[in-house]
Amino acid sequence: MHQHQSRMERVRERVREKLESYERYNFERLQEEAFASFFDLAQEYTTLENLYLVCTLVPKEFFDLDVRLYLLGADGKSLSLVCSSINGLQNDSADGNPEVVVQESAYFVGDSYVIPIQGNRAVGELLPFQHLKDILGMFEIYPAEKITEQQRFFLEKFTNRIGYNLHQKQLIHQNLHHIKFINQLVADIDHNVISPNLYYRLFLRKLKGEIKENVAIQEKVRELVSFCPEIDDRTCQKLREIFHALEDSITALDKSRKEMTRHYERTSLYLETLLRREHFRHGTYVLRKQRCNFRTEIIEPTLARYLPQFKQRDIKVDNRLEEVPDESLELVVDKGLLAQVYDNFFSNAVKYTETIEDEYGYKVKFLSYGKKLLKDYFGEEIDGVKFTVFTTGKPVGPDESDRVFDEGYRSAGSELEVGTGHGLHFVKHVIEIHGGEVGVEPQKYGNTFYFILPQRHDKVDMSSGEKADRRTIW
Repeated sequence: MHQHQSRMERVRERVREKLESYERYNFERLQEEAFASFFDLAQEYTTLENLYLVCTLVPKEFFDLDVRLYLLGADGKSLSLVCSSINGLQNDSADGNPEVVVQESAYFVGDSYVIPIQGNRAVGELLPFQHLKDILGMFEIYPAEKITEQQRFFLEKFTNRIGYNLHQKQLIHQNLHHIKFINQLVADIDHNVISPNLYYRLFLRKLKGEIKENVAIQEKVRELVSFCPEIDDRTCQKLREIFHALEDSITALDKSRKEMTRHYERTSLYLETLLRREHFRHGTYVLRKQRCNFRTEIIEPTLARYLPQFKQRDIKVDNRLEEVPDESLELVVDKGLLAQVYDNFFSNAVKYTETIEDEYGYKVKFLSYGKKLLKDYFGEEIDGVKFTVFTTGKPVGPDESDRVFDEGYRSAGSELEVGTGHGLHFVKHVIEIHGGEVGVEPQKYGNTFYFILPQRHDKVDMSSGEKADRRTIW
């Protein structure tokens, strides 16, 4: 509440400053009408070309001043004439005044008064792809002999408004271009990535079939070996060697197939989850909730991907923190997004788990995960289930606890590990759109990262044979 009041007071102060400014400006009525007409028409017309015409024709019609509108080129130095009050929209920059150059302040040249057109930097800085230059172009007004000192001041303010409106229109068109590109990109991804990815499923099925055929061949060899008493020992020995070679080959192939299947299923899940058309259409993650067993469908498959890395870094894994049996929970969540929540937790665990000395003097380095029930955490009859991942290491400081989930934040000492500071921010966003919350709890020997999901109590008819109090995470 205090924050909203503070913001309101800041805006109120700016409104008062503007009121005082316009009182000091003391514009003539015709100038005020020119301002009003420009603002009305700038909102009425949606295209840049019509805005160019409005910019040049308002000074012409109200004050009988001719205008040339120049925009800065991509090189940041050259100017292109885009519109004039005499010829309208321009395609030939040669029609412009060669003496007009880019300068940061207004100046006279020949019979013209030239004013820089500046954009709204505050708006440009909100967009990561927008590289706003200080000056968008130059506004040439002539004949200068008709411009009084008071008119010069008005025309400078008028040009400032041109800059803000021009910049907003440019951003709108740039945004529309980006949206069009993103939509095309999503279609290309669907066509060139997701659909061809189904080929691997067919490949894995075919591989499984070929392994099964090899097992059948091995069985035939075994049958031949069983008749060894009727054939010579040398042939029998060769058959045994073939049998064992086949067994080793089949075992290795099946192991590789299972690893590839796990990788395919996880990659496909992530691709399908992150690249849904609905995300791009709505501009946010759109959940596809489904019932799933959190342990077997989310945690364990994700953990399996990281076990080799944990082993390589000598990180032990412990799940004895479980306080809620899985069979008592029905989870209705976006499985793909929640799997990536754990993916981020385990990825960070690989990077930042450190060896510590416990209370008995032993050096240990481990990760543990679990969950527990929080009664009425989200209000009466709405429990919370807290999912945790603990890693040994240096506890985060109190000043970092509130920042680790911020976009781009990386704690001190993390420079040696590759990362962008995006992972935990992604975790926070996913959990919050599920109606939950995230946090970190510094411990004596490390840190517990957690998220809490709300659990709804559903009353079920006893005649159905199900428990009357079935709990579901939503």
